[in-house]
Amino acid sequence: MAQTPKKLGSAKTARVLGDKTFAAITAVEGLRLSHSAKKRLSAMDEKKLTPAQKRAEVLRAYSPKSR
Repeated sequence: MAQTPKKLGSAKTARVLGDKTFAAITAVEGLRLSHSAKKRLSAMDEKKLTPAQKRAEVLRAYSPKSR
């Protein structure tokens, strides 16, 4: 009996990149994180935030300041 090929994952599956992987991808694309962005990422790691909390922090950092 022939084996059926295994699926490698659903297209709907989300993945969270680690710091080293993210840095490697952005380096290939020619992007560099600012000092403040690196500091913010380190602080988020120390706080052990969830991916949703990290996204919220990044959005807050790049959103226009409320007056």
